[in-house]
Amino acid sequence: MDISSRQMLDKIEELAIKAKQANSEDKVQGYVIAIKSLCEVMVDEKAANISIPKPITLTQPVMSATPNVEPVKMDEANGESLFDF
Repeated sequence: MDISSRQMLDKIEELAIKAKQANSEDKVQGYVIAIKSLCEVMVDEKAANISIPKPITLTQPVMSATPNVEPVKMDEANGESLFDF
């Protein structure tokens, strides 16, 4: 169900007139809250209709941080592990 902006504004105007004619502060406050709610719906509806472009993601080839290098051979080492003494 689509409600036009014109219908919303007409309802807000109607509530504003009733608020002006209200005889108690509580009734005025109630009409003001109703007007505020209608305004928020209009703002949210307009924000929902705004299209936000999606960010473009670029893909780059992942390069290895460590090049393929042969391990250093040492005569004094006991094995290939760092913890071999």
